Amino acid sequence: MHKHAVIFMLICALMAACLNTGCAGRSPQGAAPESQSASSESSQGASPASQDTSASNDSQMTGQNTPSPAAQGIPESNESAVSDWGTVAPEDRTAAKGTANSSGTEIAGNGSTAPGAASAFQQVLVDREDLYFAIRDVKDDSALGYTWQVYVENRTDKNLMFSFERVAVNGVMCDPYWAEVIAAGKKGNCEIVWLRDSLDQRQITDVRKVEFTLNIYNDDIYTEAPLMHDSFTVYPLGHDETADKSVVRKLTLADQILVDNRDCTILVTGFEPDNSWGYVMNLYLVNKTDQDLVFNVDDSWINDNPCFTYWTEIVTAGSAAYSSILWEKADLEESEIQVVRKISLPMLVYSDQETEEALIDETFKIKP
Repeated sequence: MHKHAVIFMLICALMAACLNTGCAGRSPQGAAPESQSASSESSQGASPASQDTSASNDSQMTGQNTPSPAAQGIPESNESAVSDWGTVAPEDRTAAKGTANSSGTEIAGNGSTAPGAASAFQQVLVDREDLYFAIRDVKDDSALGYTWQVYVENRTDKNLMFSFERVAVNGVMCDPYWAEVIAAGKKGNCEIVWLRDSLDQRQITDVRKVEFTLNIYNDDIYTEAPLMHDSFTVYPLGHDETADKSVVRKLTLADQILVDNRDCTILVTGFEPDNSWGYVMNLYLVNKTDQDLVFNVDDSWINDNPCFTYWTEIVTAGSAAYSSILWEKADLEESEIQVVRKISLPMLVYSDQETEEALIDETFKIKP
């Protein structure tokens, strides 16, 4: 009987020891959530906060910014940010291929890189709490022209207008005229296209450098300050000694030189008397300064008769531009002008940062 009692006591002691061992790795039931979280994180590795601190310390030591995890890879998506294509059921997407989105560019079946596939060029430009903007693919053989497929996220509760301003390609102003309204909370793909004819006119073959201002603002309340109005420079083919070389137009015998000084060059390159909109004078402009320049005409005389026209062109620092001044048919008819023999053209050129003192304030006499 005594022997059985001893065995029973040993069994009870062993069970108690096992229970204590099992509970030792767990927090008491009444422990605070913070202590539970800390215990879990310490067992699995460093917490996100400690990882960020480590990255920040590494950044300070090396002098480089360590990309955040969200910026290390562009999110995968087949959806359009500007249409309802993203709501199509997967089995119906084949039928949707080749259709156009609200901007008129194809949103499927257009040769764009499939999600997860490697692209020749990708770059995250903006990754903020309220905005995300990244180039996810570049195509120079698109049917329309040179194309960027961009991935955008509107992380706000406002409808936002995304647009490019003051765009220069290889040092020549070349605007894709891109603007898209991205609804609140919407994310997906858009396409930005530089038309092939525009690039050919500017003698641009390989796009080495693109400079632009990304403007983002509330599409419903224009008086609000923009969420973004920042300048960016992108090198789709890599940044080497050739990437910053601008396309230079050679002077021809037909050019009329109006101005060629340390600040700017203004050339008249030709005329289009039979243009369908009226009479056109073509210009080539060069900004040699380190500020954006405004070229402006708001009055003119043709054959000594006043004839209304208005023209303005902004050329970014160090860039060139092809531009045209138009006299509409109705204004020519009102001034009883049938053949243009001479043009008197008052022109102003000034920095967009300083309008009080013009770099050029002169009336030019031009003979077509």
